[in-house]
Amino acid sequence: MGAAAQGERIFAIPPSYSKAARAWMERGLGLHAATPRRGAATVFVRDGDNGVETLMIHRPGRQSMGTLSFPGGITEPSDDEPLDWRGPSSPQWAHKLLSEDIGQARRSVVTAARKTFVETGILFAGAPMHGVAENVEGVDWMRSREQLATQDLSFAELLDKRSMAFHSECLRPLSHWMTSDFVHQRVDLQFFAAAVPVGQKESPLATQRDLAWLGWVDARTLLEDPWSTAVPELFRDESQDSAQSEDPWHFDFNELTTPGVQCAVEAVAEASSALAFLAARRDLRVKVPRLDLRDNEPVLVLDA
Repeated sequence: MGAAAQGERIFAIPPSYSKAARAWMERGLGLHAATPRRGAATVFVRDGDNGVETLMIHRPGRQSMGTLSFPGGITEPSDDEPLDWRGPSSPQWAHKLLSEDIGQARRSVVTAARKTFVETGILFAGAPMHGVAENVEGVDWMRSREQLATQDLSFAELLDKRSMAFHSECLRPLSHWMTSDFVHQRVDLQFFAAAVPVGQKESPLATQRDLAWLGWVDARTLLEDPWSTAVPELFRDESQDSAQSEDPWHFDFNELTTPGVQCAVEAVAEASSALAFLAARRDLRVKVPRLDLRDNEPVLVLDA
């Protein structure tokens, strides 16, 4: 990979996307790219023994949000439904997210909250007079998560059914990334930061326990010494190099994540504490890495 020019950040392209990247550079440059789907993800942080930890999820297979990512997903039409809203208003969120589309800003916030609850069991809601709930565990709550996952229940319906208000102040704007043009399933992803509400605890969705992994990872260790974390073992059977490599547990963090996820993990690793991470001011301008060729290898380049 060639050296980055001043003001550039170069990201490796995962092997699973390399063929598509080369094809786009040969035939696709100048063509109309696919319209990205809107989505949102939540970067949870907490103070650990060795630094700030973040809650990550491993979804096997080729994923538009990265195989190793944060809880999140794609916006659904039901995210527009009215609900009892606390915290910053929709216009205030649009201002925070540098968006001229108030409706889209609201949908991003709701998407983050809905997908967070589905994938982690963490809920930013509670009885109107009592703040955020401290206990959302049990069979009935898991059933609600599964109904949300299959779209048999909307987030607004869930809160209405349980007479709860949504607390949007639990989320903090973090970053905004859009997938490069050459990717078929592009995503326009709004990242948020959050801490787990007092009394709540993360848990994987019951129907995904054998398919996905959810766990806390020390961000600095993941970047500097990933083999001392539990993450590489998740990819033991997925490694594309396992048949050719003497190391059957080949693991490359950069090959398994998107640029947005990489930068979020780096930001967590650099933070002195979870509170400092949540309080930091962020650049909310949308970032779209462009496809380029360096040393005859396709790479993603982010201009300053």
